[in-house]
Amino acid sequence: MSRGEPFLRTLTRSSVVAGVLGLVLLLALPRHASVFSDFVDVFAVAFCFAFLAPYVDQLLLALPGIRIGVGPAVRVVGWFAGGLWCSVIARWLWMQLGRDLRDLPGLMWGGVLLVVLELVARKPGTSDQ
Repeated sequence: MSRGEPFLRTLTRSSVVAGVLGLVLLLALPRHASVFSDFVDVFAVAFCFAFLAPYVDQLLLALPGIRIGVGPAVRVVGWFAGGLWCSVIARWLWMQLGRDLRDLPGLMWGGVLLVVLELVARKPGTSDQ
């Protein structure tokens, strides 16, 4: 997400990423009902990460000195912390959908997932705006 990106573009990109991530999660998490119902559940979890990740990164990029010195390491730690919050939201949604929290991995894996998503989202050879 770049500064000034239209919300609809962010929403569309997040939905596509959540759809792909949802397919992976559909294979990894235990089945509950029909394939469609299970996909809706995992899509909701994946959307928490895909939609909130760019906003977490924008907050981190607003910190002074984040691009120099130890700033990049602080940014990765910030991604991890943001992933923990995304995981809390995703787990709440999971419960609202009538699913068992024991089906999901621990909160720590939410941090790992967001770090991986952000690293994959970085285009080699480009700098952040």
